[in-house]
Amino acid sequence: MSISEASALLKKLSSEVSSSSASASTTLASLKLILVDFDSLPPLCLPTPDSKEEQRIACEALELGCLLAVKNGDGEAFEGNTNQLFPIYSSCPSVPQSANRKKVQGLYLMFLLVENRLADFHSVLQTYTAEEIGDERINFAVLLERELMVGSYDKFATSSTSLPDPLYQFFMTSLLSTVRDNVADALEVSYESMDLADAQRMLMFQPNETSAFESFVKQSREDW
Repeated sequence: MSISEASALLKKLSSEVSSSSASASTTLASLKLILVDFDSLPPLCLPTPDSKEEQRIACEALELGCLLAVKNGDGEAFEGNTNQLFPIYSSCPSVPQSANRKKVQGLYLMFLLVENRLADFHSVLQTYTAEEIGDERINFAVLLERELMVGSYDKFATSSTSLPDPLYQFFMTSLLSTVRDNVADALEVSYESMDLADAQRMLMFQPNETSAFESFVKQSREDW
């Protein structure tokens, strides 16, 4: 397969991911088959006449794969794409940054928070530049981790309503569920009884989310 064929597939994939086309997964799979033949990529990282273009196409394809996985609500596919993508970032530092790179970097930190892989979170963060960390899509995850570590759940609740990108909602929903479980555990230890309205507020449900609060209690705290 030639660079021109890979480039054409990449353009097609970009359009399909943007439009949430059902054919995007098939296009991504076809493009990944081409990437296998790119010797300029890890683990070989061999110099080839088209090294820079091969590496650029690979990065942008896998970044789109990450975004597609999040759109599809597929955390496993997201992790699989990042496992292929991040070695290229580290092994091929001269690859120009795409428009999606910082978004994917931020989403990966969100994924690590959801998985409670805090050691990996900090290890990955150390590989980011100061300029990258200063980007709102990455800094959002950094500040969120700090809020969780100090138990600043009010700030966490505020953060959940001011996402830097709609795709963050996928991971934020999982984090919010985990935090609510932790708060509920603490409430059970600290209080013998509590007004339901207060419990709803402390569990970070808005006043107009009474039905969601009741559903949470029914599913997770049947003894309340």
